[in-house]
Amino acid sequence: MNKITAIGVILFLFGCAPQVKQQEPIVLKKGEPIPLGDQFWTLDFTYFYKGKEIKTVISQYDHRRDCFEAMFKMQKEASKMPHGSGAGLCKKLFVDGQERTDKDRLGFR
Repeated sequence: MNKITAIGVILFLFGCAPQVKQQEPIVLKKGEPIPLGDQFWTLDFTYFYKGKEIKTVISQYDHRRDCFEAMFKMQKEASKMPHGSGAGLCKKLFVDGQERTDKDRLGFR
């Protein structure tokens, strides 16, 4: 009798467990645009003077390394101004299925 009760409790608990739903594949209708990610690395760099924003520069680069090198160069340039500084962000939007290439690696050349 204890075995039957234990099995009944276990079956009840498994029956109450949330079911995992598989994600349905995205089906595009004819004529709908295919979602694409960014093709370039975008650098958003902001210059500051005494803690206040002066200007923002937005530029695009093919390689991730070029984006980071430009950001560090701009930071050095901004720090040479008295009471000046700067901060930047290199970003690229990837979508599901978009493959990363050699251009997306940060490694040395």
